[in-house]
Amino acid sequence: RLATTQLVIAIVLGLFLTMTFCIMRLKFPDIYMSRFNHYNRYGSSLKKILPPQLPRTIFSWFGVLYGIDENKILNCCGLDAYVFLGFFKMSIKLLFIFTVLGFTVISPVRYYFTGRYDQDRDDDDDEFLFTAKDDNYTNPDEYEPYLWTYVVFTYLFTFIAQYILAKQSNKFIKVRQAYLGNQNSITDRTIRISGIPPSLRDEKILKNHIESLNIGKVESIVICREWKNLNWLFKERMRIVENLEKFWSEYLANDNICDLVNIRSTIPDTYRLDANTYHDEENRFQDNEEEEEDQNREESNSRSFMNQDTRSIMENGGADEVTSSLISITSNSTRKRRPTIQVGGLFNFLGKKVDAIDYYTKQLQTLDQNIIEARTLHYSPTPSAFVTMKSVANAQLVAQSVLDPEINHCITRLAPSPNDIIWENVCLPSKERYFKVYYITVAIGIISVISIVPVSYLAAFLNTKSISKIWPSLGKFLKTHEWAKNIVSVILPPYLFTLLNVIVPYFYVWLSSKQGFVSHSEEELSIVSKNFFYIFVNLFLIFTLAGTFSNFWSYLSDTTKIAYQLANSLKKLSLFYVDLIILQGIGFMPFKLLLVSQLLKFPFLKKNCKTPRHYQNLYKPPSFNFGLQLPQPILILIITIIYSVMSTKILACGLIYFIIGYYVFKFQLIYSCIHPQHSTGKVWATIFRRLVLGLLIFQLTMVGTLALQKAYLLASLLTPLPVLTLWFLIDFQRHYLPLNNFIALTAIKDHFNRNSRSGSSNGNYGSEAQNGVPSIRTSTSSSLDITGNPTKTIDERRELNQTYDFPNMIKSLDGPWLMIDKEDIIM
Repeated sequence: RLATTQLVIAIVLGLFLTMTFCIMRLKFPDIYMSRFNHYNRYGSSLKKILPPQLPRTIFSWFGVLYGIDENKILNCCGLDAYVFLGFFKMSIKLLFIFTVLGFTVISPVRYYFTGRYDQDRDDDDDEFLFTAKDDNYTNPDEYEPYLWTYVVFTYLFTFIAQYILAKQSNKFIKVRQAYLGNQNSITDRTIRISGIPPSLRDEKILKNHIESLNIGKVESIVICREWKNLNWLFKERMRIVENLEKFWSEYLANDNICDLVNIRSTIPDTYRLDANTYHDEENRFQDNEEEEEDQNREESNSRSFMNQDTRSIMENGGADEVTSSLISITSNSTRKRRPTIQVGGLFNFLGKKVDAIDYYTKQLQTLDQNIIEARTLHYSPTPSAFVTMKSVANAQLVAQSVLDPEINHCITRLAPSPNDIIWENVCLPSKERYFKVYYITVAIGIISVISIVPVSYLAAFLNTKSISKIWPSLGKFLKTHEWAKNIVSVILPPYLFTLLNVIVPYFYVWLSSKQGFVSHSEEELSIVSKNFFYIFVNLFLIFTLAGTFSNFWSYLSDTTKIAYQLANSLKKLSLFYVDLIILQGIGFMPFKLLLVSQLLKFPFLKKNCKTPRHYQNLYKPPSFNFGLQLPQPILILIITIIYSVMSTKILACGLIYFIIGYYVFKFQLIYSCIHPQHSTGKVWATIFRRLVLGLLIFQLTMVGTLALQKAYLLASLLTPLPVLTLWFLIDFQRHYLPLNNFIALTAIKDHFNRNSRSGSSNGNYGSEAQNGVPSIRTSTSSSLDITGNPTKTIDERRELNQTYDFPNMIKSLDGPWLMIDKEDIIM
């Protein structure tokens, strides 16, 4: 084997990429610390939640990153990032325990009896397969005594994994309840009702119906309607505004006319950039006192930039005066000639030349008038509504209640945050949305089944006998040239596996975006499930089985041999997975730090920046998608657990993978990327279920491994483990899942009572029992702002001043951006 070669390649590649990142971070801080660019636009009121600044030296950034604790992660990144990084920390703890036991107990015992530290094979022979099953044996006790350690440690590792999973679940549930129970945002008070019958599709009637059930008072109701036409008008408006901004930028690019004073004295609308423009991750948010100070400062700054004529226009002018003032900027004949476009003719060629700014300004005026009229029209209601209750407790009660005895009527669930809603899908008729959901699901299933064929044939290159059957000439060449055999069967497969793991998930992301989900968080959780299904079934089970059997399809047809096939395949592919984890952990994990896609497209984006809006979006932080980043680490942990008893090399490689991955993703989530989706940590249930699946496959593999060694008695001793594991999963579903999805009423009550207690706001929830029920106490330290301090959580800051009104019904019809002057947008 060339494991040493793979290790050297991975180390060299990893060190090169890490050094490149250290240099590039200093050269392009606006890219690699783009969240600071984003936060700095909000002023000094956010300094208490900002992560620490990184030093301007090559390697010292790691020490600062290492010192950032979970409280800071929770405050500046939110619950989803807390869960994501918590999964990595849990994996490090779990694999560290497994690795210590593997190196100190399992491997020495195995070496004493077999002369090998790990149970793996380094050949292509298949002959021994199924011999244990087919031979007639008479003594079931004829097996190596060291196999008893397999039984003992299969039980031990299963119980350790379950204990750590349960402990992590308890920790997350406590933090989640404390975090969300302390909030009083509009999202926490809002539910979404689907399946509303036609008789209740009116705001007043639905409000009276809900209040008549005596489950709480309703604050507001928004019935979702078929606003498809209004959506089209705003898309068309955005196109016109972009064209108008492009021609304004082309005209104002002449230094002779780009006089900021002259523009400011004529343009009637100027507002702060930080106050209105960054809707990507969070909206404008500040604490009350600081907000008033900043608002006063903004008003004085704005007044200082505008003369008396400008204020007169703002106070007395209307839309027509605004447009006329825009045109008056360039009325001086000595200025640069205005841009023109051709209108009419065939596809706007050979048409009449007209003033481009005037043409699009008139189009914008006409379209704005159409939008104003469209907002007054009646739109057919859909069977969905967002209902905001008076209190968080009322919302939690309604979300868990059955409101109607009819099937599929008035189904309640917690609402996504306003910024998280995909309004384009909400506006769809219910039948159209359900059709999109079902046909995309069917399409994904068909694609997954079809992809089994190419994956199985690609995996055949792991085995020279399989290569000989598919490509005889190549198989003959590889048998006579050892170096070629090593390249094709040893070095290339991990890269092939990684390539397949990179390309296809993006296709599933695109498919999910067409599936009609109501919110981005639902879409993201769906992507996690889809991509994990793909890499687990296609790139693990099929790849593993097909990579070791020359007659894969015939064996796959006999399901009674699955345990034997899986055990034998994993035994023969153990060194392949060592290479894979080394490559993805040491070699490619630092590659994620470089944000290559962001870095490569930056010169093109900067070159094509023509308008102020383009420049405003130039340094926007990239979005961190759990659907792309989470499935692979889950699979790596499952593979490591499956091999935990058989291979200490894979345990060590898995530990290194998660240590490196933890700090890579920690840097990205804190400094480089944003996670605008808002699922309040619900991805933990997805992680939990898939790890339980990994435990079941681990136990099945150990049964097959013992059976291959003729240790049938020992294999039978493992039969209780799958039952205990399934009971563990059922217990999670019954007792943990409700707390993973909802907020306990006691946690909400503790939040309101805490305001009236004196001296208890010390950074933890009160230690004294309230009415016999102990207060929820987080495991975090006193620096956690969510526990009694007045600072808002990141979710509350995102949702400040937000409503569930349809955005295109209330959005202001702003004019084109002419320029950005420091923190002000001139319109």
